[in-house]
Amino acid sequence: MDYPDFSELFHQSSKDLLKNHPPVPIDPSQWPDEWKTTYYKTYPRLPNIPLDDNPPRADFFDLIKKRQSQRDFSGMPVTKKEISLLLKYSCGNMDLMERGRHRRAQPSGGARFPLEVYTLVFRSGKDLESGVYHYDIENHSLDVLNRMDFSPKDISTLFTYPWVKDAAVAFVITGMFWRNQNKYGERGYRYVLHEAGHIGQNIYLIAAALELKCCALGGTWDENLEKLIDIDGVTESVVYAVVVGK
Repeated sequence: MDYPDFSELFHQSSKDLLKNHPPVPIDPSQWPDEWKTTYYKTYPRLPNIPLDDNPPRADFFDLIKKRQSQRDFSGMPVTKKEISLLLKYSCGNMDLMERGRHRRAQPSGGARFPLEVYTLVFRSGKDLESGVYHYDIENHSLDVLNRMDFSPKDISTLFTYPWVKDAAVAFVITGMFWRNQNKYGERGYRYVLHEAGHIGQNIYLIAAALELKCCALGGTWDENLEKLIDIDGVTESVVYAVVVGK
């Protein structure tokens, strides 16, 4: 049985800005409050681990030259500080912008910030146990979703590539599509994917600055990952992943 190419259908049908992109008034005072609200996903009943913020100095153009995909991970853990810097400077809050809202490390269409980042720590280090965490962007901290050990078999049910088992941590990026689509309609789905790519490149550059190895991947078993991080896969779904190690 032949199936239609849904990616082509969506791409072609979302080209028409007038049809698939609701009008956005030039004057922000005419926007509904929904468009000017930044949403943060939180887990107030779960333990929370504060993160620090003290980045090293690095030359940007040198990092661009050094950035590469590497898959020969050693199986060694990374530190909580390294995870902290990877999260803060890839997708974290930066300085305040207008209306008391924070600018973030990545560009976001309409400052809708539709993405969430979950951190799967495969190997316990001296200062952070293995397990499943959610990045609390507002407070720059980790929500502890599940402290657990990851076996190579466990990791193989989440990612298709065998070398992922030797990485130290995986950053799983999910899209909460309604945050974009309530302003930009169907075309807002494109902007979610754009933003995931921005975060992925930031992770690469930070990894280069920290002398860590990094590889983005599309080979994810989405339903298994979504079950692990306890999301429905519809209103919030996996869109991208990056693994980091030494």
